Amino acid sequence: MTETLARPIEAEARIRAKNQVTLPDRIAEAMDAHQDDVLIFETDPGKPGVAIVHLVRRGFAGALTGTYGTSEDVKAFLREEHAAWGE
Repeated sequence: MTETLARPIEAEARIRAKNQVTLPDRIAEAMDAHQDDVLIFETDPGKPGVAIVHLVRRGFAGALTGTYGTSEDVKAFLREEHAAWGE
C-alpha cells in the first residue's frame, strides 16, 4: 500500500463451503492484495473470535521454504516461544 489509510476499514465476509472466504474489495485494496498473494491468519487463544491477517507478497511466498526446517518444525518452535512468554 502506498498511502496511509485515513481511518480503519471494516467489511463483512461469509465463510462458505470448505471454509472459503472471498476477500472484500475494500479490504483487498486497503491491503494492496492481489491474485496469488498469500494471506497468513494468526489467532490467539486469549482473544477468541479474533484473527490477524498478514499479507505475504506472491514474490516472497515460499522463497525461504525449508530454511528453518519443515512447517511443523517452525510451528512447534513458535508454540514453544509463545508458551514461554506466559511464564
